[in-house]
Amino acid sequence: MLLLLPWEALAEDSIDHALILQPAKKYRLSIPPLPDNEQVVFIRGDHVVSQNGFVAQADGHAEARRGSLSLFADHIYFKQQTNTIDATDHVHLVKDGLITVDGPHGVLNMDTHQGFFDNPTLFYAPTPDRPWGARVSASLMNFLNDHQEHGINSSYTTCPIGRDDWSINTSSLDLNQETNKGTAHNGTIDFMGTPILYAPQLTFPLNGSRQSGFLSPTIGASTSTGQDYAIPYYFNLAPNFDDTLTPRTMSARGIQLGNDFRYLEPAFSGDLITEILPHDVQTNTSRWFYSWKNNYAIAPGVGVSTDIEQVSDPNYFNDLSSLLSPLALAYLPRNINLTYNRIPNWTINLQSISYQTLFGATPQYRMEPQINANYSKISESGNYAIDAVNQYTNFVSPGFYINGNSNYNGIVYNAAQQSVTSADRFVSYPSITFPFHNSYSFIKFKTGLNLTQYNLTEFANQAGYPSSTLTRTLPITSVDSGLIFERNDSLLGHSYTQTLEPRLYYLYIPYQNQSQFPVFDTSLANFDSTTIFSENQFNGYDRINNANQLTAAVTSRFIEPTSQIEELRLMVGQRFYFTQNQVLLPGEAAYPYSVSDYIAEASANINNKWKFSGTLDLNAQTHQTEQIYIYGNYSPAPGKLVNVGYQNNVNQFFTINPTITPAQVYNNTIQTFSYFPIRQWDVSTQWPVTQQISVLGRVSYSTIINQVMQGLMGIEYNQGCWALRLVSTRFAVSSIQTNSAFFIQLELGGLGLGQNPLQSLLLNIPGYVKTTTLDTP
Repeated sequence: MLLLLPWEALAEDSIDHALILQPAKKYRLSIPPLPDNEQVVFIRGDHVVSQNGFVAQADGHAEARRGSLSLFADHIYFKQQTNTIDATDHVHLVKDGLITVDGPHGVLNMDTHQGFFDNPTLFYAPTPDRPWGARVSASLMNFLNDHQEHGINSSYTTCPIGRDDWSINTSSLDLNQETNKGTAHNGTIDFMGTPILYAPQLTFPLNGSRQSGFLSPTIGASTSTGQDYAIPYYFNLAPNFDDTLTPRTMSARGIQLGNDFRYLEPAFSGDLITEILPHDVQTNTSRWFYSWKNNYAIAPGVGVSTDIEQVSDPNYFNDLSSLLSPLALAYLPRNINLTYNRIPNWTINLQSISYQTLFGATPQYRMEPQINANYSKISESGNYAIDAVNQYTNFVSPGFYINGNSNYNGIVYNAAQQSVTSADRFVSYPSITFPFHNSYSFIKFKTGLNLTQYNLTEFANQAGYPSSTLTRTLPITSVDSGLIFERNDSLLGHSYTQTLEPRLYYLYIPYQNQSQFPVFDTSLANFDSTTIFSENQFNGYDRINNANQLTAAVTSRFIEPTSQIEELRLMVGQRFYFTQNQVLLPGEAAYPYSVSDYIAEASANINNKWKFSGTLDLNAQTHQTEQIYIYGNYSPAPGKLVNVGYQNNVNQFFTINPTITPAQVYNNTIQTFSYFPIRQWDVSTQWPVTQQISVLGRVSYSTIINQVMQGLMGIEYNQGCWALRLVSTRFAVSSIQTNSAFFIQLELGGLGLGQNPLQSLLLNIPGYVKTTTLDTP
């Protein structure tokens, strides 16, 4: 039986809406949309009684509908004058198809959506913004309006029915679908029936939007910090900025307070991170860290960026790192960069570059300031290109002039590298390039002139320099050429387009004695597939090698013809020296051979599951491996990966003998140096062993010293509505000191926002993803 009642009392003959009945189970109706105040209430049931058109009662499979609101029950009593429904027995309410309420009894105003339910269970259906469903039970649920509910003696969880693994239990619960925020007053978070957190007020998101509230806590212990507890609290201050406050308790150190403030504006954005430990009980000092990264577009083409980090002492990260392992940093940046791009073809920037030196590192010169003005233009015909690199730098030593090495607070001050307190260096390198190319070949002629001048301080004579002004003028000429051949071929049963790309690169730079020049920011570049075609074998302008050399290389690529994806790339090359390089860094030995090592490189990307890359540096004289790097990755799906890497570098670093005086070094009279080779395996993985359990691990092992440099093992248990991570790690702080740590993180579905606090999983396992971001069981 079906009864239709309008929202306003109308005479029977005024109801002239043409109703169209659709064939469907239980006589489902479809009517044109009406304004809210004119929408019709549909009431039906096995037995419907109407009294004077103002009161209706439906019994047996009773239903009341208005717009997107539907209410089902065994018995429905409707008062039209107050637009109120009183429903009893098996009451089931559906709002917008996303929220359902079940209970034994409920009263609801169909116009204002105000009312209450006795002992209800409220369900939030999963949505793209809320991948988890939510469930709320209460002794009484008051409906305040269309989007707000208030629960008495309530329980909130995202676990499915029958699994109350965790819940927020509270005497008073506010739910707001408009702001997507839940607020529990005097609430506790229970896990497996045990309270783990109490707060006078707990706020949490009802969907995936940002909401203020607690993030997933991290509990652990390490040999440096002792028992370690951190509970971040997230403040959703505005759509364009937020803040995360992280109190942290370390039994062996004290109480630390961390804060991360992020902001985003049309003209500027940034991130300010601070950490403060007012009193370290082991060192009896105050220890702190801050980091400020900011980008500001002052005007079109004009911008300034900052990257400033500082710690209270060089051992801060070794002792107090909030990650599972230190950041393996030697320096912290203190950089400010002002750019100007309003002049066509010019890129101009003014920057200040300096670094804070951490434990075991050597201080570097500050650049205060450095000015770059670079010009680049291609002719309209494309027949030539003009470039000009111009750089002015004022170098300032991090300390006073010292005679010999000194060690202060774990930092080594090396006289050979800080023998000049300050100096100006100006570099100008204009060049012109003539390119010619077609579909199967290219050739580029380039010639330029490098002009360099140093203005040293009054300490120049003390450091062994003949003059306070040093100049260098070097012409640089090169010819780069190559051919490109293609053919259709097959490999392992698959069709490919194979290329063969031979390349010749000739470089000529005359010799100029530069042994008197200081070394401010220059080092020897690694010899590999990217630097084999470079003009200078040094990084920086303090040295420019002489050259009369030819580099020959050949590359072959295998390209999938449909997708045009490069699935395999092979390269081999070698450099031929017609004249030996005589320009050296202090302590560096001259290369005695007329041919360089062989450089080989390979990379593969097969079916987007297998990835491989490798480089090989083979000594052309002894045919022994000087350097090899191999990396392989297998990842058939997100959350499944294995990474394997191997590095063997015979001559990774060289150091100057501490007994050499600055004058001997800069006059190049002593060639004493020592090498520190690297031979190391690195294996990491994330792999599910069951639908709920994934194993995590990484081992970095040095075969030279037979020591685990870093080891990490963990388990991630994902139950859909919650996840538990157990991670244990051991890492080398120095050659004689190691640190161990154990951390536990419990993530309750729908409560924690942001990234995993155990950030070292991201740092130590390339490709790691939280299982809670994948399909949950």
